[in-house]
Amino acid sequence: MPSMEYHVVPVRYNSQCITFPEWISIFTICLAPLIAHIASGAPPISYLAQSPRPKWYDLICHYNPTSILWRYAVITDRRIRARDWNRDDLGASNAIFWTSKGWKGGEEMSVVAAPYCSRCPEDTHTQLNSVAMLKTVITTLQGGAAAYSLIGSLLGLTNVGFITLMGLDMIFYPLAILGLLRLCAAAWLTEDFAYGMLHEFGDRTPMRDFQVPKLDEVTIPGTDSSGGPLLVAPPTRLNLRFTPPGSSWSSRIFRSGFLLLCGAIWFLALIFMAPGVVNGWRGEVFFTATSLVVAIFYLYFFTITLVLLAWYFIRGETTSTIIPCISQAWYRIYTLVVMGLTVVMIIFACIETNKGPNGLYTSVRLPLKTRCYDWRQQ
Repeated sequence: MPSMEYHVVPVRYNSQCITFPEWISIFTICLAPLIAHIASGAPPISYLAQSPRPKWYDLICHYNPTSILWRYAVITDRRIRARDWNRDDLGASNAIFWTSKGWKGGEEMSVVAAPYCSRCPEDTHTQLNSVAMLKTVITTLQGGAAAYSLIGSLLGLTNVGFITLMGLDMIFYPLAILGLLRLCAAAWLTEDFAYGMLHEFGDRTPMRDFQVPKLDEVTIPGTDSSGGPLLVAPPTRLNLRFTPPGSSWSSRIFRSGFLLLCGAIWFLALIFMAPGVVNGWRGEVFFTATSLVVAIFYLYFFTITLVLLAWYFIRGETTSTIIPCISQAWYRIYTLVVMGLTVVMIIFACIETNKGPNGLYTSVRLPLKTRCYDWRQQ
């Protein structure tokens, strides 16, 4: 029977020859995809309640790449289902609202939160000269370069060995690929908005003049005991501005396509962890500690992300730009595990990374000894 053998090289200190300026350069390349993905995908919180403020474990969930992917997908899905798309819809869809009742990101927020908007987008779509468009360009370029390197190494088109020869500079390449999924929502991502309680702006920034809808159209926001707006879901007639997810074929096609793309990325992670999937489970696979931790991390992350997206997409629960399970204890634990594994990846990569004769960084100890290596061993 065909068999595949796995070999894991014990952790070795290989980075003794890397100088301080080189470390700065390596960390810049390493962290660029992570910083760009988080900075472009998690907007500032819009507080519509004086108290209580969210705890730290509530806030970090928005920086989870799963939450960011969800936001891209739902903003696009909402625009597809919109019968009447205006500037309030664009601003509210991009904002993350914290209220006295917790996180809010539903379709009703475009009306309910409008009286608390001090700056509204100038148009109903992203402007070409905006910061949001610049972030899209950056994440797209990073994602394209990472996809070329990773897929090329899989098909033998490049000389970059993603698993065995991977160094610190490449550990976030798979995360950079997710930047390509931002393209689906690129036309409706903006940072040109501001929401908040009246006392937060004072006399310097008056609230936007807003005509409150009639009583038979939407419940007028009031205040609750915490001093925040009383966010009451509007009547069903207001929801007619958006076609329900289960009734829109355009939405179904988009959700299916987005899931297929996420499934393709998950399959890449599976191949790098278990190459026997495509080669008939023959041969040998060598991992360094760095490459093994990286493979486990991305297979874990992409699997949970794909399962969550499939669960909510199939059920048609895509009316909120905030992932529905964000306040669940297990999702907070999942987020902490993702962050913990990220730190572990960086630590292992820092220990094992060295520079090969071809100028590429690798986590494998090469048989060639340099003058630096010989000097450090004395």
